[in-house]
Amino acid sequence: MDSVLSDIRAEWAAQFRQWGPQRHPDGTGPSGTEAADAAKRATDEAAQQGTLTWRHILHEEVLEAFAESDPAKLRAELVQVAAVAAQWIHTLDDPRPPRFRTIVDVHVLLMRDGEVLLMRRAGTGYRDGEWHLPSGHLEPAESALSAAARETLEEVGVRVHGLTFAHVMHRAPDRVGLFFTATGWDGEPYNAEPHKCSELGWFPIDELPPDTVDYPAAAIAAIGRGEPFGTHAW
Repeated sequence: MDSVLSDIRAEWAAQFRQWGPQRHPDGTGPSGTEAADAAKRATDEAAQQGTLTWRHILHEEVLEAFAESDPAKLRAELVQVAAVAAQWIHTLDDPRPPRFRTIVDVHVLLMRDGEVLLMRRAGTGYRDGEWHLPSGHLEPAESALSAAARETLEEVGVRVHGLTFAHVMHRAPDRVGLFFTATGWDGEPYNAEPHKCSELGWFPIDELPPDTVDYPAAAIAAIGRGEPFGTHAW
């Protein structure tokens, strides 16, 4: 990375010698918000599908910078643009594939009277209109149980006070899903993120809606059979 930053510094010096100090207006602002949001959705969808590229990431960062008019926020976005570009250059200089890393997501089954709570996705760009469990990605320095409790609170507004491991699923190409059953929770579940979910519904665990997202449907079926491990899409 030192050599990458040295090259960037040399290029900046060359531009300065040729053009001198450059003082241009930013030309950025809220008119770029829609394009930035579309780029973020495209990046998120590519990440979900395992097709994420450097182009997705840099495109999103550049458009997010274009959408800022506040100088401090614009500066922060441009730093992110520069950091992503530097990382991309670094991978070109060292093309060895990195050590494989998996993405871990957590899913929570809230059960009562033989029924499981599902959420109909909306406005996310991924499987919108289909049913899914309360779920999300594991954050850095976060335990699986903490993540499961956090996602449940964020998405359906209840605080679980007991989680039991139920199933682990290895999904192609780079996902591991951890499924937990809540043994209890405080409050009545509700749609706490209406910008990501259109409705909640309780369904018999062995009679899920046909438009349930395929992999949680497969995991729920495996849990019903008492199977602790499964694979998907290999």
